[in-house]
Amino acid sequence: MDNTLIPPAKARVSVPVIALGMYAVASGYLMSLIPLMLSHYNLDTAIASWLASSFYAGLLVGALSIEPLVTRVGYKHGFALCLGVLLLTIAVMPLFAHTAVWLVARLVAGVAVAGVFVIVESWLLHGDEADRAKRLGLYMGALYGGSSLGQLGIGAIGVGGMLPFAAIFTILILAIGVLLFAKSEQPEASHSTPLSLKQISKLNHAAIIGCIVSGLTLGAIYGLMPLELLNRGIAHDDLGSLMALIILGAMAVQPLIPALV
Repeated sequence: MDNTLIPPAKARVSVPVIALGMYAVASGYLMSLIPLMLSHYNLDTAIASWLASSFYAGLLVGALSIEPLVTRVGYKHGFALCLGVLLLTIAVMPLFAHTAVWLVARLVAGVAVAGVFVIVESWLLHGDEADRAKRLGLYMGALYGGSSLGQLGIGAIGVGGMLPFAAIFTILILAIGVLLFAKSEQPEASHSTPLSLKQISKLNHAAIIGCIVSGLTLGAIYGLMPLELLNRGIAHDDLGSLMALIILGAMAVQPLIPALV
């Protein structure tokens, strides 16, 4: 009798990566679109920084609280639900052009986006450990590549009217459709134990400081850079290209990091 062991099948991660890429295109366009469209809705451009801060506050809240959702509904449906919530927060903005509404919408959007990141990263970390680096490489490529591609929508689609929202809605709905109807394998959701403040304090301090500085930088770039470029007289076509180059530059640095560690 042949007792040859059959190696486990490699986890197929094309569905979450494709959905993530679609989300990244829509999100990249939206992040630069928001500060540029404030004047179109008679909102003070000074709230651009507050909108960015509200979004990143939502990211923090979502990162700390999304685990029960994954445990209850699973990775695929949790991902789709987060994209659905994000879609609703975007739909509210053109309907209710009020500062308080937009701040709350961006806070909730941050929670939903944190769910997207946590779910996809956890999904890709399951499976054969030898393939994790490859899967995370696909994750970074889809995220950065999609975000940079989305920036080009500023020049191609514009920043006024309902067309930008229609384009973003369409892409997010397609991403939800991929998750719900495409065949995929997802790991079983399991309960995880959160870190205590004492455990967090024992983590590498340099890494924690690096994350904080990175967050502050990203918040400023996404929340304020498009507006600053516009104030300097940069045309929309060039503005989108410059934002795309910034993101591609960040993507190009990724392979250099292991060599510096």
